[in-house]
Formats: sequence, structure tokens, C-alpha cells
Amino acid sequence: MIRRKLVAEVQSLLDKATVASKKKDSEITHLHEEVDQLRKKLEIVDDEAIARYKMSTEYKSNLHMYGAESLKAAIKMTKEWLVDDYSEINPYEFDKYLRKH
Repeated sequence: MIRRKLVAEVQSLLDKATVASKKKDSEITHLHEEVDQLRKKLEIVDDEAIARYKMSTEYKSNLHMYGAESLKAAIKMTKEWLVDDYSEINPYEFDKYLRKH
């Protein structure tokens, strides 16, 4: 009789664990689906955010600024190269020439 009672208790515990396990599996599956949906939304939001940013004045301003900074750096490097390789070039005259043109 004690044995039957213990077997029944163990079976009851196994049944509860099986039900709880199936419930957790279902919750995990649901969470994976939600994560997949959120990833899809993020991809769309990223594309939309990039498109909005490229239409903004901030983007145009940054583009202008970085383009200007790149040009300034290239001119500076060119000037240094010219002065190093051609000592007859006066760097101040070069600056004056650049300001005129």
C-alpha cells in the first residue's frame, strides 16, 4: 500500500512536470515568434530612419561639413608634399593662390 501511494505521488509529480514543461515550451515558442516579429520591425524602422535622416537638414549639413573637412585635409597634405618635394614653392604664396581660386 505504501508502495502504491509512493508510485501514485511520483506519477502525479511527473504529470505536473510534463504539463509545466509543455507550458514552458509553448511560452518559449511564443517568445521566439515575438522576437522574430520585433526583428522584422527593426529592419523596417532602420530603413525608414535612415531615409528620414538622409532627407534632414542635419544630414545635408554633415555631408557638407565632412566634404569640406576632407577637402581641407587633402589640400593640407598636398601643400606639405609640394613644400617637401619642391623647396622653391613658397607655402604662403600657395595659400594666396588657393584663396583666389
